Amino acid sequence: MRRAYFILLAVIAVLLYLPLFTAPSPPALNTDGNGHLFKIHKLMSDGWEPWIEDWYSGFPFLRFYPPLSYLIGAFLGILLGSDIRGYAATLMLTSFVGAVALHFYLRRTGREPYVAPVVFLLFPWHLGVAYIEANFPRANSINLFPLFLLALLWAVDIRERYLAASAVAISVISLIHHSAMVPLVITGLVLLFENFRKTRVLSNFFKVGGIVVALTSFWYVPFLLEREWTNFWKIYQYSWLFKSYSVSPSRFLEPVGIASTAVFSAFLIVAYFRGTLQRRTLGLIALYIYLALGYYSPTPWIHSLPVLSMIPQYRWMDMVNLLVPLIVADALTGVELKWRLVAGALSVGILIFGALPYAEPIPPYPGDLMEVAEFLREQPGEDWRFVVHPGVSHHSYLPVLTGKSTLNGWYHEGDPAEEGHLRMWYALSTGNDASLYLKIYAAKFLMASINVTVKDYSRIERIGNYWIYTSNVSFVEPVGAVLLGNFYDLPVDYAYFEDPSNLAAIPPGSVGVVYAGNPSKEEEGLLWNFVRNGGTVVWVPEGSGCLFGVCGVMERIDNSRLSSDVFNVSIFAPFEYEGMPWYGPVFENVTPLLSVGDKAIIGLVKLGNGTLYLVGGNLLYHSLYWNSKKEAELIFGLAGIDGSLNYTLFSRSDGEYSLGLSPSRPMLVRISESYYPHWKIRVNGKLVEPIRDDRTGLTLITVSGKSTVDAEFRDPFMRLRAYSAIGWVVVLAYLLVEFFWRRRLKVVINESS
Repeated sequence: MRRAYFILLAVIAVLLYLPLFTAPSPPALNTDGNGHLFKIHKLMSDGWEPWIEDWYSGFPFLRFYPPLSYLIGAFLGILLGSDIRGYAATLMLTSFVGAVALHFYLRRTGREPYVAPVVFLLFPWHLGVAYIEANFPRANSINLFPLFLLALLWAVDIRERYLAASAVAISVISLIHHSAMVPLVITGLVLLFENFRKTRVLSNFFKVGGIVVALTSFWYVPFLLEREWTNFWKIYQYSWLFKSYSVSPSRFLEPVGIASTAVFSAFLIVAYFRGTLQRRTLGLIALYIYLALGYYSPTPWIHSLPVLSMIPQYRWMDMVNLLVPLIVADALTGVELKWRLVAGALSVGILIFGALPYAEPIPPYPGDLMEVAEFLREQPGEDWRFVVHPGVSHHSYLPVLTGKSTLNGWYHEGDPAEEGHLRMWYALSTGNDASLYLKIYAAKFLMASINVTVKDYSRIERIGNYWIYTSNVSFVEPVGAVLLGNFYDLPVDYAYFEDPSNLAAIPPGSVGVVYAGNPSKEEEGLLWNFVRNGGTVVWVPEGSGCLFGVCGVMERIDNSRLSSDVFNVSIFAPFEYEGMPWYGPVFENVTPLLSVGDKAIIGLVKLGNGTLYLVGGNLLYHSLYWNSKKEAELIFGLAGIDGSLNYTLFSRSDGEYSLGLSPSRPMLVRISESYYPHWKIRVNGKLVEPIRDDRTGLTLITVSGKSTVDAEFRDPFMRLRAYSAIGWVVVLAYLLVEFFWRRRLKVVINESS
């Protein structure tokens, strides 16, 4: 009987994801799907490299996104011959394991164990996650939610083998989707509170926790230690994001909502009148639905609280996929078999109705994108990237089809240069000229299906819906100026340091410095050392203040009073602010380059072996306010260091590159590779410390004369993978012996006796 039932669960699990298994390769998966599919393919083809070039401007692969779904998918993909089959088989496997786990959980807690697992498998919400959102790891985690509850029951068992099994189950779930652990822990504590009051539970949890740490540390340790490099969105702070992540009440009027509500309501009524309803389960359902409403709830502000702010609102609904089947089990506990069969059949019919919107064949990858891939694959060189706009998940799979790197990607948490990339995407999306950032990121080709502004790019042909733009780009470029102090995003090329102490590592004369705002005493000391040793500093105060004894005082600026023997004063935009006069600092006792009356807006002073330029009038903000590129070019032109740079790319692969550089003078250069702490860079064999350009997220080094640059990404946490692998082998071998070999041995002994 039970064997036939498990076969039924397996058949349902296979049928649920058969459309994915039989999908064309490559498929066009909905929403998130192809981004996840890329990761499976990458693991299948190249293994788990610590750093890959395929997305963004390079990023640490699977550092901030739990790896186990992808590892299982890649393993099954190798066995089954394609990434999409591995993807589908993983969902089949986790859904079957989750249903079986729910069956055993219900048996151990004395409830009806047969109908609820079927309801769990067919519940429309998680099918929507798998097919409509196509969030592969999240769908797998929902499938395994019952395993977590069963693991908690195992954790209070006195037998050691069940403690080990509990640790393995919890480790699996936490490595599939870490953010699911918060609602799971809450749910487990509420549902199994009485079990945790037993005297041995605390010691058991310490044992289980120790094993879990050993099995999962290879991912969680680097994740936690390097969390500063993650890019989690603060959802509540952005109303558009908060609204889009919240479940609208209208969702309950759609087929998925109607079917789910009908099944829930029917079994809730039955359980209530039979007296078998567990009110804590109902309370959790009400709580999670309320939290899922988010923006639409009467108290949206609660999602600014620390724990709640970590979890996208719609993910609270994931728990309902587990809790409704528990209500079903409560309602049918003690009911005659024939009525359980009737209830199960009706539930299946209703849920299939709710799942019908997802029952669509998976289409093949778009034909025009296949043509785009063919075009890119034929382009020579390895020192460039491509971009497809607007960016969707389909485009993140293109590196598989092209063998080229892209600035597209999927799941921003892994992108160490996200802030700079977002500026590029913002420019593309708003019709502003995106050429500056595209060229900085070595984007040789831009494919756009909507109008874009890229003045430095030429439109060369059209493939399907995509216009193709191209430009000459460089993987390595000289940086003429560095901005310190307050950040301004202006349409000229410069690097930015959030930490001005980075200036101490740069030889004066290799780059000029623009300081925006009033420096602290420590920063003033850094600037003084830079100037006196031959550097050029441009000080742009936003108000009154002093630097090196030169002071600026606030005064009204008027275009009619401007005069200069150096600059064409007609390039300056009106000195007005919303129809009112413009005020800014001006200087006395300096050599004037641009004057307003008898005072200097721009002046210079020679200090030591270097030069200090004074730029008043709050001119950086003025150029931004009036979108005056000429003013920005003037300011950074004062600091700019001229020079030429020739380079040769010897090699480039995941986590490695080698360059030959020939600068015309000592200079700071930007390498189009995302900065991350574990890059080891040698210039002519000597280890140098790279600096992060906080404007673009790329890597900066200084070079002098003909140089060879060799870089390698050395992940200090790689050994943890080996240690955890040993732990997995030991624990799984122990469980194999305890649960299977000894049982089989006992059967043999009994039969022989």
